Amino acid sequence: MKNAKLAWLLGIVLALAGFVPVLVFAVGTLVPAAEASAVLGFLPELPWRAGLDSWLHVRRVPWSPPAGLVYALPGLAIMYIGAAIARRQDSARDAASARQADARRRAHLYGGPERIEPTLGAVE
Repeated sequence: MKNAKLAWLLGIVLALAGFVPVLVFAVGTLVPAAEASAVLGFLPELPWRAGLDSWLHVRRVPWSPPAGLVYALPGLAIMYIGAAIARRQDSARDAASARQADARRRAHLYGGPERIEPTLGAVE
């Protein structure tokens, strides 16, 4: 149970960690350009970015991806991996909770001074 819970927690933490760069990119693209430069200022400038822009400009490509996309796509992949890890733990967590519920349901059978064995027939 502990391993499944820790793996589930790791998956949730990974999903949240991947959400941060995606959120910064989304906020940077939704706000006006002046505020976007301040928001995207959190992300370090990539040295090859200027070379990419000039290469695309020479080849007359009308659009180049924003710099924040380089951080948002791996963040999205990390979110997916974290969600997959957390989702795989659902069956183990459900089995453990069913085991605990079954133990609570049967506790009255074993709590007294004499042990009452569960039977298929009527108890006398």
